[in-house]
Amino acid sequence: MIPQKLTIRNFLSYQQVTLDFAGLHTACICGINGAGKSSLLEAMTWAIWGQSRAESEDDIIYVGAKEAQVDFTFLSGGELYRVMRTRPKGSASSLEFQVRADGKFRSLTERGLRATQQAILSHLKLDYDTFINSAYLRQGRADEFMLKRPSDRKQVLAEILNLSQYDDLSDRAKDIARTCKGEAQALENSIANLQSQINDGEAIALQLTELRAELAAQQQQEKTERSQLKSLEQQQQERQRLQQQITWQQRERSQLQQESERLARQAQQQEQQVQNLAALLAQSDRIQQDYERYQQLVVQEANQNQKLQQYQKLTKEHSAIAQQVTALQSELKGQLRHYEAQIESLVQQQQELQGILAKAPEIEAAQVQLQAAREQLKIVEQLQTQSAPLLQRRQALQRQIDRDAAKLSARLDELQHHRQQLQTQYRNQSQIMETVQALEQEINLLQKRQVYQQRVHEKGLERRDFLERLQERAFACQEKFEQVHAKLGQLSAPNAPCPLCDRPLDEAHWAVVKQKHESEHEELQAEMWLIKEQQAASECEIKVLREEYRQLSIELAPLNRLLEQKGNLQAQLQASQEARLTLEQVEAEIASLSDRLARQDFCPEAQAELAIVDRNLSQFNYDEKNHALVKGEVERWRWADIKLSELRNARQKQSSLAQRLPELQAKSLKLAQRLETNAIDLELQQKLEQCDRNLRQINYDSATHQQIRTQKEKAQPVLLRHQELSSAIQQHPAAIQQLQQTRTLLSDRTAAIQAIEATLSDLDRQIRQIAPQLSDLELNTKIQNLQLQLQERRSHLDRSIGQIGQLEQASQQIEKLKAQEKATVVQLEQLRYRQFIHQELAQAFGKNGIQALTIENVLPQIEAEANQILAQLTEHQFHVRFITQKAGKKADRLIDTLEIEIADNRGTRPYETYSGGEAFRINFAIRLALSRVLAQRKGGTLQTLIIDEGFGSQDREGCDRLVAAINAISSNFECILVITHMPHLKEAFSAQIEVTKTESGSRILLQGI
Repeated sequence: MIPQKLTIRNFLSYQQVTLDFAGLHTACICGINGAGKSSLLEAMTWAIWGQSRAESEDDIIYVGAKEAQVDFTFLSGGELYRVMRTRPKGSASSLEFQVRADGKFRSLTERGLRATQQAILSHLKLDYDTFINSAYLRQGRADEFMLKRPSDRKQVLAEILNLSQYDDLSDRAKDIARTCKGEAQALENSIANLQSQINDGEAIALQLTELRAELAAQQQQEKTERSQLKSLEQQQQERQRLQQQITWQQRERSQLQQESERLARQAQQQEQQVQNLAALLAQSDRIQQDYERYQQLVVQEANQNQKLQQYQKLTKEHSAIAQQVTALQSELKGQLRHYEAQIESLVQQQQELQGILAKAPEIEAAQVQLQAAREQLKIVEQLQTQSAPLLQRRQALQRQIDRDAAKLSARLDELQHHRQQLQTQYRNQSQIMETVQALEQEINLLQKRQVYQQRVHEKGLERRDFLERLQERAFACQEKFEQVHAKLGQLSAPNAPCPLCDRPLDEAHWAVVKQKHESEHEELQAEMWLIKEQQAASECEIKVLREEYRQLSIELAPLNRLLEQKGNLQAQLQASQEARLTLEQVEAEIASLSDRLARQDFCPEAQAELAIVDRNLSQFNYDEKNHALVKGEVERWRWADIKLSELRNARQKQSSLAQRLPELQAKSLKLAQRLETNAIDLELQQKLEQCDRNLRQINYDSATHQQIRTQKEKAQPVLLRHQELSSAIQQHPAAIQQLQQTRTLLSDRTAAIQAIEATLSDLDRQIRQIAPQLSDLELNTKIQNLQLQLQERRSHLDRSIGQIGQLEQASQQIEKLKAQEKATVVQLEQLRYRQFIHQELAQAFGKNGIQALTIENVLPQIEAEANQILAQLTEHQFHVRFITQKAGKKADRLIDTLEIEIADNRGTRPYETYSGGEAFRINFAIRLALSRVLAQRKGGTLQTLIIDEGFGSQDREGCDRLVAAINAISSNFECILVITHMPHLKEAFSAQIEVTKTESGSRILLQGI
């Protein structure tokens, strides 16, 4: 991974910053403690792996911001990648992953955060733990690789070397071996089942012969019973046919009888209808006279209706004319009221105008005063125009003088506030020194406890490793025990072959083999009991060590806080010393500024010009107060203009009213006289009189009209009688003819009923001649019994046929099973061979196979590189050695490990006994050697080296050696970043990234690039 560009927004101490790594090869990130140096690298690791030093995700968000975002672009494997991770406050993070192709970025983001994170790891081929244990020496964690357990060190090294692919191959080989074992077991069970089925097939032939003979006898019996059933069913069908004919004839006879009864009733009704029609024809003369009288009343009513329409039309016309006359009269009255209101309004206006005209002398006098005030204002405004440029210049000069005075006052306030802060900071120096000494004592005690905790941790790891080895032994013993137990089970079977070579055994050899396996069985059982006892003891010891480690962790919890507090206090002490020097400079500047403000010793040019401007203004004798008084006098008499305009309007209006009032009075008098004489509209009055004359000529009487209507309604029934008479004249001949037809049909139906009764007697005789000895119920019962017997016999035959078919199929299946048994035995042998091959592959690909061999080959290179760097850092005083195997408790057994021995001129000592500076140089040499070797290996992915604050424990000479070591390996890396707050160390690097902390967040500045 080679960083290219980093953009941070609201992350930890940064609000908005962008860092371009173009041109950076070996650079120093410098700044005071707490400025935000490590936060730059935390932003890289958080963007790629989503991990940082913050306890929770929301802690990374800048105080007061709603979300944090890091946009990181880097090179890996020849491709340019871009990662954008965003964390909204209180919500889940979002992740975007892109690769540059064809000049633009293409998205590689998967569905979901985890899937995208896995895509990043697969492209980068470097996880977070591997990165911080090789390429990134994090602040306070430079010894993390050294403090790992030996087995964990090998695991980290294996991941860096990309040996995890062998774990995958080993797991796949184990899975295939387990699958083969399970399939082989299934095939063994299948072979046993096949042999059992083949043995059971010998009795099938005899059973098949017996079933075939029984089937032939049952088929013959079924044939006899089916013949009897057919004869009985024919007799039953004949009886049913005759019975159906009888039923049909009876139904026909019933229908004919109902039809005869209906025809008899119809003939009776037709006779009554003929009599009624004859009676109505006898009254034809009287009905005709009544009908003619009704027609006369209809004509009289039509004449009266015509008169009524004419009467209503004239009445409506008379009402419309009368309404028009009334409307004209109302209109004239409205005009009269309008003229009267206008006259009253004009009189009132004349009265109001008289009041305004009476004030004419007062208004004219005020107008004279207004003209005098305006002349005075004109003279004052001329003086203002002449002095205006001088006034504007005076205001500009005064503003300039006031600004300079305000700047000096603000600077004086700022210095006084700064002086108070410096005095407070300087006064707390002695108290801070006492606090630092107390913290150092407390930290020393906790660091000693930390060393003891590490020893407890290593002992616990040792016990855990021993327990893991016991579990592996237990698993191996259990598998071997099961194998021996299975072989003993095979030997217990009669004529059992040899479990090893599968050859036949005689009595003597069988006893020897069995005794050998029983002895091995007992030894394995005893060893398993011993392993269980050791496991129980180890678990108890691990439990005690874990509790002690937990208690020590509680005691050591404040250590990091105390170290951070000590660093802050030391920075405060250094700042306090610098504050004393600064305080003297601040006090001198405060005295100088106070003297200048007291003497007005600032802006001399503006003050001189201001005096000249004041002298020139005094010559014009212009006074703003007099100007304001003159303006007030003009405003005081301004009402005279308005009142003068009102006076002129009143005089004009008075003349107009004197002309309009006589005209309106004359029009009002003329309308009043016209209304009194009722001279409204002569034409309408003539039309009204003509309507009255036409009404009298019509002579319409409503009583006569109503009497004619009543007589017509009483004569209304004669219409129905006349219609009935006309219908009777037409219906009487047809009714007589229908009566004769009905009587003929009735005679035919009676003859048909007699013929059907003769047919029924003949059918009854035929039924009695069929099976006279059996009744219908007995015949049905006998047929049902035979049908049930045939069903039972058919079911029995079907079962026999099914059994025969099954036995025949089973016989064929036995032959197939024999062929299948041979094929299964061949497949079982192939599976066992495949299982053996993959068990060997799993062991070869495991940690004790190719992986261990690879690590064994790489470790000498790392050891040589580490000793070379360490010699340069310590003048050949230290030497490290990697141990990959050590003797176990049993003399004949070796344990795989990755321990590191450190030797100096006094001999080999534990890592914990070295001082902080010595320990850091050892860690630094091993970490650099690890990174250098991995960068040199083909396919290595570590191209960046990051060193975060590791020089605090070194003296100046040690720092120079570390810088020389970094420069020595710089050609093997594309980018090396060193973080430090030490001023003399950053000067050793040509490229510097200066980090400063401000009120708006941390800021960066590139220097020497």
